[in-house]
Amino acid sequence: MVIMKIKLLLAFLAFTGVSNSLKAQAFFDDSRLNAYTATGAWTPRYLKPAPVDSRIDPSLIRASKLAEQHAAPRSILRCWHYVKAALVDAGAVRSCPTTAYAFQAADELVARHGFVKLRGNDPYSAPVGSVLVYSGHGAGHVELRTAHGFASDYRSIWACRFHLIGIYAKLVS
Repeated sequence: MVIMKIKLLLAFLAFTGVSNSLKAQAFFDDSRLNAYTATGAWTPRYLKPAPVDSRIDPSLIRASKLAEQHAAPRSILRCWHYVKAALVDAGAVRSCPTTAYAFQAADELVARHGFVKLRGNDPYSAPVGSVLVYSGHGAGHVELRTAHGFASDYRSIWACRFHLIGIYAKLVS
């Protein structure tokens, strides 16, 4: 699936006239990618930098960095477990959430941990540090928005394709 997405992106870059050397290095060298996008060329929304909102609790931004550091390149089907660990380690929640399934994260974060649901339903415009909760495939999925994409038990530049329940964050008082 990921290989197919990369091939589609390469085909798009070839269609728009990006040189072969830039295409080959764009996936591995962020400085070259940023130089290309700084020229004003159209950039797919999943390659744009994530917005940073000053109203988001700094502990959530730390949690997103921790999640990104501990995430594997591929899913191991433990997304909610990894997000819970990142939230606890960063101090974003006082105690570990107790729900078992990812789709239950939304209710618990709001009811017990002081999170609020943010407006919007586009995961790519979610601020860094926000928790995105999805329904689907039984347990659902949960991930943290990072500066470079999304992280849970794995990291990706693409958001989950499940139905988005909501975007949640703790706001600075």
